[in-house]
Amino acid sequence: MTKKIFGLDIVKHSKIKLQCIQRYLSAYSNIITYSKWYKVYYFIDGFAGTGYCKSKGAPNIVNGSATIALNIKPPFTKYFFIELDQEKAQELECLKTEYPNLSIKIFQGDCNVKINDVLQEIESNAPFIALLDPQAGDLYWDTIVKIAQKNKAELFINFPFGMAINRYMPLEDGKNVDAETELKLNKIFGSEAWKPIYGERKKGTISSAMARDKYLDIYLQGLKALGFKYYAVKNLKNSKKAHIYYLIFATRNRRGLEKMKDHLVEGEPDRNTLFFNQDISSAVYNDFSGCKNVSLDDVLEKMLAGKHLLKIQDFKNALIALEKDKKLSRINPRPRSRSFNESDRFNII
Repeated sequence: MTKKIFGLDIVKHSKIKLQCIQRYLSAYSNIITYSKWYKVYYFIDGFAGTGYCKSKGAPNIVNGSATIALNIKPPFTKYFFIELDQEKAQELECLKTEYPNLSIKIFQGDCNVKINDVLQEIESNAPFIALLDPQAGDLYWDTIVKIAQKNKAELFINFPFGMAINRYMPLEDGKNVDAETELKLNKIFGSEAWKPIYGERKKGTISSAMARDKYLDIYLQGLKALGFKYYAVKNLKNSKKAHIYYLIFATRNRRGLEKMKDHLVEGEPDRNTLFFNQDISSAVYNDFSGCKNVSLDDVLEKMLAGKHLLKIQDFKNALIALEKDKKLSRINPRPRSRSFNESDRFNII
């Protein structure tokens, strides 16, 4: 059957995003299945498209996020796909025939509205991942608030600042955000907290990069306030190295963050260089200098989440470097131990 493909061809940054989704969903499914803690677990795609997309410069069709999820082994208990466009939603219906052994439910309509129907079908303590990947500024904060009411939710969000949100904020003289756009921005951020930043940017008192970072901080602080204290951010750029959007992973489970970072860091430049490792060691030392009876777990609890993609091994390497520089002394060191595990105790001198 011929697939109908809508929209633009996917490019490199989109492929990276899809790879992150595939790898984490696979790890998530295996962990949940073999832990035997939960009998059911779900996947939500709030902006599902058709399930397929076309690779730029190539004739072949590739799997989109919905189809990637359907190919995960072991499979999720049930898949919920939301799509605003009626034609695309009809294409999604074909997935039920392609995957007859999987439980798939499709909702045609606005994700910000249909999410209510989806969440009614998910038990309060059932684990699930919600992928929220809008094409523009079509994801509203209230939707995230609703999802956060479920205890075991994990979020994978495309925060499309470069490709959409900043375009709602004109900087030219004589131009300002109109009333309709102001309402939209309030819905995206969940408040008017964006306004002072926009005012600074209009005056030219902060750079575009500083403003972008402040807008991201608003979003992350909101996620933390909802209980998603463990988060990571990947800055996706185009072929000219210009920012396009942020991928944000947010969870209440630190183990989930640890696993996700293994996949988000792939393709990141400037890792494992001298300056990279020195920066981490300095950050750990600044946060814990003078502290006694510290553990790796303490370091991870305080520093693993953030606007960075540092992994557990990065922090272990930082502790090794501090020990080498005689800024760290172990308490009851293990024989011939050169690394650190989460139970090791030490003092930061």
